Amino acid sequence: MRSKRDQLEIISDILDLVEKGHTAKSALMKNANLSFTILKKYTDYLISKGYLEETDAGYRITPEGEKLLEKLRRVRELEFRLAELINELSEEL
Repeated sequence: MRSKRDQLEIISDILDLVEKGHTAKSALMKNANLSFTILKKYTDYLISKGYLEETDAGYRITPEGEKLLEKLRRVRELEFRLAELINELSEEL
């Protein structure tokens, strides 16, 4: 099992949490298990790309961010299905 998340996993986690209502920086840090510095790096990036907007209460996912999150969810599902297939093949061989 991997111990570190890649960039896409972190982005997906942040967007997912914001979509679920965890919009404050402190809530995102806690629930995404990120330091303030790393959270800021990713939220700044997501804002610059138009996937997040900063509000007085924290962050809001944009329609573009919702589209990206759906694609990231599909990628995660495909990765999971691929891992299952690889395990099945390993057992057969």
